[in-house]
Amino acid sequence: MPECGDCSATVAENAGRWVILGEKADGGGFDWMFLCLQCLRDWKQRGLEREGHAPEDIKAMLDKSYPIA
Repeated sequence: MPECGDCSATVAENAGRWVILGEKADGGGFDWMFLCLQCLRDWKQRGLEREGHAPEDIKAMLDKSYPIA
């Protein structure tokens, strides 16, 4: 089971997402990081807040894209 790169929680792979951070400096592929769903939701929420979305719209978008059972 992977470990979240943000909160260090160890979770099942289906309880998170692998995120591409960018290309490796040597050009040999990509830098990846695993994020648990809660950290991913927190990260996305901050971005949506910066874009000026209403709190109820943010919750609906997060529940649709990153549902937590």
